[in-house]
Amino acid sequence: MTNILKPSEIYNRSFTFIREKMGLGNSLKDEIITRVVHATADFEIGKSLIFSSSFMDSLPYIKGKLQVITDINMVLSGISRYPNKKCYINDSAIILRSYNTGISRSYLSMKKACEENPGAIYIIGDAPTALSAILESIKNGICFPELIIGVPVGFVSALEEKSRLLSFNGNFITNLSNKGGSAVAAAIFNAIMAYSNVY
Repeated sequence: MTNILKPSEIYNRSFTFIREKMGLGNSLKDEIITRVVHATADFEIGKSLIFSSSFMDSLPYIKGKLQVITDINMVLSGISRYPNKKCYINDSAIILRSYNTGISRSYLSMKKACEENPGAIYIIGDAPTALSAILESIKNGICFPELIIGVPVGFVSALEEKSRLLSFNGNFITNLSNKGGSAVAAAIFNAIMAYSNVY
């Protein structure tokens, strides 16, 4: 076979193409947008990202390897190089309670996570109900996240919950679209880690 590119060359070419296509530079925002577009091959989702005015205030917490909570294991796997992370979705007590009540595991697991880790970093890439649980816990004075990456995907409640996140008086990254997902959530956090040299 001929003209086989090295992985690093594919990566660099892809990033260069995205930056040129979207007129991006080297700021953290631009790095996040670049990685999200690269992870999804979707320019529109890159354009839909929204950052709180103070989101970069969360960088010291990531450099300090603050506890990260994810809504599902796919996001957990996607940030494999971060050392201090946890997901409650397969917690046995959560599974039993969900079975007995009919309430989603995503909602219940995030409620428990908020109680046990009130000042953590939260990454939501799948379930709108997980983001709803965080926002309710914040409203009730139970949870005080240092950063919320809230990009759940779907046609039911995803856009609504992300719109609610805009009212959070703290650090967040989201997108106003039905699009999102685990790859998007992981790409955002990995971009921040790379920018902060956290590996």
